[in-house]
Amino acid sequence: MITALIACAVMNWNSPILAEPHADTQKSAAQIAKDQAQFQKDILDDKKVGKEAADYYDRTLKPTKDTAAQQRVEEIGAKLALIANANSFDLSWGDRRHAEFEYKFKVVESKDVNAFSLPGGYIYVYQGLIDFVQSDDELAGVLAHEISHAAQRHVAWMRKEQAKMAPIQIPLILASIFTGRAEGVITNELLGTAMTNGWSVKAETSADYGGVQLVVAGGYDATGMLTFMERLQAKDANMDANLGILRTHPPSKVRADKIEAYMNKNLIAIRRSLVSTDFRVVNKVSDKGQNVLYFGKRKLFAVSGDLARAESTMKGLNTFFDRVPEMYDVTTGEDGVIYAKNRLLITITAEDAKANVTDVEQLQNTVAKAIRSSIFALAYHIWEGRN
Repeated sequence: MITALIACAVMNWNSPILAEPHADTQKSAAQIAKDQAQFQKDILDDKKVGKEAADYYDRTLKPTKDTAAQQRVEEIGAKLALIANANSFDLSWGDRRHAEFEYKFKVVESKDVNAFSLPGGYIYVYQGLIDFVQSDDELAGVLAHEISHAAQRHVAWMRKEQAKMAPIQIPLILASIFTGRAEGVITNELLGTAMTNGWSVKAETSADYGGVQLVVAGGYDATGMLTFMERLQAKDANMDANLGILRTHPPSKVRADKIEAYMNKNLIAIRRSLVSTDFRVVNKVSDKGQNVLYFGKRKLFAVSGDLARAESTMKGLNTFFDRVPEMYDVTTGEDGVIYAKNRLLITITAEDAKANVTDVEQLQNTVAKAIRSSIFALAYHIWEGRN
């Protein structure tokens, strides 16, 4: 079962990328020292709880045999962890004190598209998620989300809000929510109680808010968080009866809209073609040596001439699709011309027609139709989760 990971923050997305320090100038030196000692104790407690939970999952989950996947996750995770430990980011729910951990990343065998985080910085990524992501930017978005769970000390915050529950139950509940499984460790009643109280929603929204800030600081394209969510939502669209962790996440429209609002406010361009092959025009050389353009898996046409012309056409189309156009924006004119919002997009030549074994007018109409169909597919992926 595919489970959702990306949940955008529904709280203050207009905050700066780095959080302002929360100093209390009224505290005495003795009180500050006491608070610092308590915080160090809290951090040690996180590490202890996380280690115990990690020991359990290490016994129940098999490590991947894909060494390249493990190395990829470790390299991206280490870069993000270094930034997370060196900076304080804003959050909407959790501990605002800056926590540093020695993050550990483990890829495990499973076809599920999932990942989860434990206290103290233990992060597990399922092989199915590695196979699903289409760029390092998408993977970085997931890892930043999970790092934020640990950095914001969500298990400890949950324990603080629900002190009446046994301490050992809390991390198991949260881990079960993050993985989307009870794993046979806790009862359905306890899991239901946790979800009813909205713990996971608060944790997910805040972790995703921190995650977006972290990927930007790490130099990754934040669009990857958006495309990952859009593709996953479209894939899960028909799973109404058993949505698993999707039930505990904020509405998809809120998630996507908040990501876009954050990126627009911070002047971060949304370029889906750079982070996802589903949203990208690519050139595939055919057996005949032709340069054939595809949008995702949808064939557009074979481009005549040299590689430079194919790449130029591909670049123009990607710029066009990145704007998320409407189908009616694509029109045709005389002499094989295809327009995008009344601006030249492609000119179909006699050589193109010959390469596609047809005439200019027929190829012009075929390509225009293929582009409109691609726009429809793009819109479905983007807007399916926003209705």
